[in-house]
Amino acid sequence: MVFKNLHRFSGIIVSVFVVAHLFNHTMAWFGIATHQQILEFLRIVYQQPVVEIILIGCFLFQAYSGVILIVQLRNKEEKSSYEKLQIYSGVVLGLFIIQHISATIGQRIYYQFDTNFYFASRVVLQYPINLFFVPYYFLGILSFALHIANVHRLKIMKAVGQKQAQTHFTIILSLFILVAILILFVFMGGKYAIVIPNQYQVY
Repeated sequence: MVFKNLHRFSGIIVSVFVVAHLFNHTMAWFGIATHQQILEFLRIVYQQPVVEIILIGCFLFQAYSGVILIVQLRNKEEKSSYEKLQIYSGVVLGLFIIQHISATIGQRIYYQFDTNFYFASRVVLQYPINLFFVPYYFLGILSFALHIANVHRLKIMKAVGQKQAQTHFTIILSLFILVAILILFVFMGGKYAIVIPNQYQVY
């Protein structure tokens, strides 16, 4: 029970960061400069050494504890469709978290990248790497949406009933899908022309 509560607590911290991160990307609709201004504002908080260590620790613990909870849930004889959904979305989300954090921090250190708009845009803008990264980012956001929407549905079901909880689930999932589409549309050059600086042309 304590382990599950720690997973939930770290999940809240991770979710706050992810929502802020996605909001930042969504604001790129209004221009690269707007995206950068919001990014610099958020960095004042999350790039503080102590805060960044806590964030990374929460992400890693979330992935680790998620694996343990998934194994426990898989051993359950009869699983509902929502429990299966929690397993599959958790697996995808855990893999995404591990890969995304290691790639972002690794390239920031190795290539001395400013992991800004251009860093994210290049991989979904340029062929052929966009063939991997477009579905990669979409599935990352989708798995996050499914995971938190399902947790929310479970938490409120006793209070509001199954039908209302399902409505909440659908609204949350639909909102995140729209956000994913909007972000990818902008970062792939659908809203305005994007010229990637030469320093990001490393692979």
